[in-house]
Amino acid sequence: MLINYSHATNLSDWLSTSVGNKFLTPIEDMTKEELNACLKSFYTSARKHDGQFYKSSSLKSIRAAIDRYLRSPPRCKQFSIIADAAFTEANKILDAFVKDLRQSGRIRGIVHKKAISKQQIQKLFESGELGPADTKDPAQLQRTAWFYLALFFGRRGRENQREMKPGMLALRMTPQGEEYFELNRQFPGAVPATKNHQGGLSDAEDESDAKIFSAPDHPRCPVKTIKNYLSHLNPKLDALFQRPREVKSFNPDEDKVWFCNAPLGLNTLNTMMKSMSSRAGIQPHLTNHCLRATSVTVLSDSNCETRHIRSVTGHKSDQSIESYNERPSLEQQRMMSNVLSTFLHSSEASRQSSSSACSADKENTTATKPGNTSTTAIQATPASVFVQHNQLSVNSDSMASFAHGDRGQRFPPHFNFYNCTNVHIHNNFGPSS
Repeated sequence: MLINYSHATNLSDWLSTSVGNKFLTPIEDMTKEELNACLKSFYTSARKHDGQFYKSSSLKSIRAAIDRYLRSPPRCKQFSIIADAAFTEANKILDAFVKDLRQSGRIRGIVHKKAISKQQIQKLFESGELGPADTKDPAQLQRTAWFYLALFFGRRGRENQREMKPGMLALRMTPQGEEYFELNRQFPGAVPATKNHQGGLSDAEDESDAKIFSAPDHPRCPVKTIKNYLSHLNPKLDALFQRPREVKSFNPDEDKVWFCNAPLGLNTLNTMMKSMSSRAGIQPHLTNHCLRATSVTVLSDSNCETRHIRSVTGHKSDQSIESYNERPSLEQQRMMSNVLSTFLHSSEASRQSSSSACSADKENTTATKPGNTSTTAIQATPASVFVQHNQLSVNSDSMASFAHGDRGQRFPPHFNFYNCTNVHIHNNFGPSS
């Protein structure tokens, strides 16, 4: 049995194991009941080649691949293993199994690709991974041109890069004389099939129309960088990404061709951002897809309309764009952290200020009898002091009685008031009857 879908071959491999070989009927010929029983066993016992568990996203992808395989020609099954009620039991077991893996810590959660921060980009330049538009280092020039193309066109990091050709980039000029690059839609393959736009009869056309405008006064001008890169490609090879020559093997000032008659390796392209960030000392390392996330995040944070962002990235729906917006950028996370830190610091400052004020109040509430150095602390019930609209009144009837000296005589208390106006004291400390 040959399954021409990514991940679906895992089921084919599993059927030949000691666990799966009890299912003798090919999955194409199984009844719903047989297939449900088969999937129940497969979901909980399938493992990677190294024996590790699949992540929840991988298991969902495997299930979707099997579903597509069974429903596509020539099999054309009229049911779905994802939505059909006959497979409810298998799907419930898969859901419970994934929950158990997560709760027991045997698999980690989904790690979304984060946008690249300004500080990380600066570090890429400072480390020499990226360079100025007029660099004479072929490898650095290629990395920088690749970085700009991926960022401004917002494409997935692993899609169709090896197939790109120099003719797919068109240099245009506005009526005002401003230069910009765009994809040459007249060139075959310039707008290739992607995950979002696979090119079928029922698939909508990819209308993405990103442009890279020049920054003529900036040493890192993307248009100058790409023009410089294109001017030094090997004319014998019709590939946009060619293997760069070693700087020590030729003179960049005299030799116009800086690249070999060989395309850049697929693995090198697929891990370009990971390699660059690792060499620059950025941890955790970045991936090619981080550039797509950066495109969406930066444009969204700058209040660009979602429909305009889609025209750059080629996303099919607004929901796809909004999924990036649900994750705050590093700058936004720093801002939120600072807000909480300010809250904590201000709370501590408020506590210290309150503590100091209480100490001052205690000192000021000490009464001294004339001609006598002894003092008595006045204690009042909460009801004895009333403050309203910055007016304070004290009624000594509501105060607890106090003794002064050895004779137990009663004397009018001494009060010190601060920041109060219209203070009313009802003095009931007349002679004892």
